[in-house]
Amino acid sequence: MENNMHILFKEEQIRQRAKEIGQQIMKDYEGKEVILVGTLRGAVVWMADLMKEITMDELKIDFIVASSYSGTNTTGVVKISKDSS
Repeated sequence: MENNMHILFKEEQIRQRAKEIGQQIMKDYEGKEVILVGTLRGAVVWMADLMKEITMDELKIDFIVASSYSGTNTTGVVKISKDSS
């Protein structure tokens, strides 16, 4: 079986971008509470990388569950089954 997968971004590029975004968040939201909200499953690894780069006292995380699929077909409508609290 042929593997049609190819790497879009190398690990070091992802880490560097997380660092850049983390620094920008700290600059833009200095002294404010920051809540990172991710979509469960899809965002967990990226959020972990990003959280490591944000050294703020008022950092919180939350997750939502969203889907636009019924089985293997998209419905075209996004359904939120767990909203951010």
